[in-house]
Amino acid sequence: MKIEKLIIKDFRSHALTKVNFSSGINLIIGQNGSGKSSILDALLVGLYWPSKPKDLKKDDFERINGSGTEITVFFEKGNVKYQIHRNIGRGLAFVKYHDGSSWKTLETGQKPVRDWMEKLVPYDVFLNAIYIRQGEIDAILESDESREKVVRQVLGLDRYENSYKNLLDVRKEIDARIKAIEDYLKSTENIDELIGNLEKELTSVLREINEISPKLPELRGELGGLEKELKELEKTAEELAKARVELKSEEGNLRELEAKKSGIQSMIRETEKRVEELKEKVKELESLEEKAKEYERLSRFYRNFTEGINRIEKLLATYSQQAENLRERIDELSKKEARVKELLKEKEGLQKELGALEEDLKAYQRAKELMANLERLKKRLTLSEEEIEKLEAEIQKARERKEEIMKELEEIGSRRGELKSIAGERNKALMELKKAKGRCPVCGRELTEEHRKELLEKYTAELKEISAEMKELEKREKKLRAELVEVEKTLKKERELFALKEVLEQIRETEEKLKEYDLEKLEEANEKAEELKKKLAGLEGEIKSLEDEIKKGELLKKKLALVEKKLRELEEERASLLGELKKLGFGDVKELEERLKELEPAYKRYIELRPARDELKREEDLLKSLKLDLTAILKEIEKTSKRVEELRKRVEELEKSYDKDRHEELKGKTRELSNELAGLEARLKSLEERRDEVKASLEKLREEKETRKEKAKELEKLKKARERVQRLREKVKAYKNLLKEGALAKVGEMASEIFEELTEEKYSGVTVKAEENKVRLGVVYNGKEYGLGFLSGGERIALGLAFRLALSLYLAGEISLLILDEPTPYLDEERRRRLVDIMQRYLRKIPQVIVVSHDEELKDAADRVIRVSLENGVSVVREAEVG
Repeated sequence: MKIEKLIIKDFRSHALTKVNFSSGINLIIGQNGSGKSSILDALLVGLYWPSKPKDLKKDDFERINGSGTEITVFFEKGNVKYQIHRNIGRGLAFVKYHDGSSWKTLETGQKPVRDWMEKLVPYDVFLNAIYIRQGEIDAILESDESREKVVRQVLGLDRYENSYKNLLDVRKEIDARIKAIEDYLKSTENIDELIGNLEKELTSVLREINEISPKLPELRGELGGLEKELKELEKTAEELAKARVELKSEEGNLRELEAKKSGIQSMIRETEKRVEELKEKVKELESLEEKAKEYERLSRFYRNFTEGINRIEKLLATYSQQAENLRERIDELSKKEARVKELLKEKEGLQKELGALEEDLKAYQRAKELMANLERLKKRLTLSEEEIEKLEAEIQKARERKEEIMKELEEIGSRRGELKSIAGERNKALMELKKAKGRCPVCGRELTEEHRKELLEKYTAELKEISAEMKELEKREKKLRAELVEVEKTLKKERELFALKEVLEQIRETEEKLKEYDLEKLEEANEKAEELKKKLAGLEGEIKSLEDEIKKGELLKKKLALVEKKLRELEEERASLLGELKKLGFGDVKELEERLKELEPAYKRYIELRPARDELKREEDLLKSLKLDLTAILKEIEKTSKRVEELRKRVEELEKSYDKDRHEELKGKTRELSNELAGLEARLKSLEERRDEVKASLEKLREEKETRKEKAKELEKLKKARERVQRLREKVKAYKNLLKEGALAKVGEMASEIFEELTEEKYSGVTVKAEENKVRLGVVYNGKEYGLGFLSGGERIALGLAFRLALSLYLAGEISLLILDEPTPYLDEERRRRLVDIMQRYLRKIPQVIVVSHDEELKDAADRVIRVSLENGVSVVREAEVG
């Protein structure tokens, strides 16, 4: 697999980032927090989202105020080019391949694309064999158990462990099936006895069915004859009962009709009496009709007249008052015009006074700006003048101390190089002395055991002295570097010093400028100007108010003309109403009121009698309707009387033809025969059902007997399968251990080479031993094996890195891509330089390597350098030149 290009949009600090990768070693470099590791996280999300990686959640990587996370990965696998695109916010995804001319879609949708990628490169393989994550070195150094877990994941031993466990589940499943079959065979041991018992029961049931079947036709024939005679008697009894009920009903109807006839006759007499009374009232009503009409006409006029006069009087009073008010306001306008002229003259004088102060006001404004600027500068000055001078002296002292430290560190480095060279020669001499025979490899003379021992002791003592001196140098270097950090902190304050000195100079300049202004005089001029402005504003407000009122003068005159016109119209309307009153023959309202009082009694009687016409019509209609009803009832009574006579004759005839005793006798005989027949039929049905049940049970038992034979054969096969599965489990376990031991032996050899490089051959090898659920790691020093506790902190990190790189290099024949995320944490400067040589020597065996780091030294080993920086909160990627 080879990564060619990665496009990231709105992922953490990346707004829009495009990264191109090439064959060889690709270095992504940048300071902590710049977004370089986010590039690797985006690669994982692009390939395996949504279920992997598990520790990444959508809210953790979506960019704030972004339009939505999108990731596109272009890569090559098996000489085929692919691209995977994901839009996380909208839940869209696709994977395409290039057929040589254009891109063709393979899958769409987040889950289908993820499943396709899992088949191409499983996530566990990518994470364990391809990707060396931050913190994985710590897991290698933490314990033998955690180291074994890393080895198991990277080498893919989990597959064999899972197979071993899965085979145990298979064996358990086989054991469960064996037990189930054995239980089944035991539970069906008596099946032949059950079949025999059911065959005997079937013979007995068939014999009883043959005895009952001939009796049923005789009983059914006898019962049919009785039921026919009984049916005829029941029909006669039913007709008799029906005729009696109908007779009783018709007699009741006849009585009701006679009662209705009497009621209607009484109502006719009462209605005729009311009709005569109403005719008299109608005559009186007609005699009062003329007076009533006059009363209604005069009453309407009186109401309209009084309402109109009252309304006109109120409006006349209102409009008269308005006219008076308008005339007064028009008279006041001439006084306000004279006041406006006085105010304009006063305003002109104030403006002249304000103009004379203009130069002083400008000078006062400039002085205020200088004072405000001086205040701001003093706030920026965080140190006093004495403290600034003290800081300047400290920085000068730190600059001189830094030169001294750098010179001493250079001397320590030179001395360490000399000691390492001597130690290398002594170690080489020791190895040669241990292997040498005959002549001494040092002096060339004959090599005796005494001479060998003497040289070994001498060189070993020298190596101890060198080791002691190296530790002292390392201790001194550590102390100097710690001091250098403090010195650098002081030197970083130099920029702050320059800024403070500049602020101090600006304060002095501003104070000199302020001395040129008479601030007391300028403040008095400003106060006077403010007072003049306040007076001027008051005058302008009063002038505007008066001018607005003067403009309203014409409107007031127009309004007065309208009010006077309305008053004339109201007078005309009042005169019109009085004219109508005279036309009716009345000199004034009192005469009209007296005439209405005179007509009122006749009008009230008229109102009282007015419903009589409608009542008379209703009563006449009712009388007519009652007479029609009486005629109809008389006809119905005649008809019902005839029907009652006919029904009485029919009942007498039916009573003569019906024999009640014979009817009861037939009921008893029929019931006895029906019960006897039903009992035999029920018994026959029960026997037939039991016959069918026994036949079905016999069939099932015979099938069960055949199944039992098949189960016995299956049991033998399962027992043999259990033995085969157990043998296979033992082989898988043995093969896993063999594979683990062989792989760790090769990994140990590679780790030894890398570790020797990192420690400049101080250690001659790395030991790797596999145990149950453990991997023990050690080093060889002066021919002896030591545990990890023998190593310094930096040497432990170097060993962990060497071991993890060896694991990936072991898989180099199977993988074409390696990713390292921050491989240099805690490594000192010398070991980081050694790592560059290791990368150039070993990692070039892998077609493509991607390294993420903040260490600039790694640039020397890279074929392509991609620099990441954070600018205004956004990650920016640039390709850097390779030296």
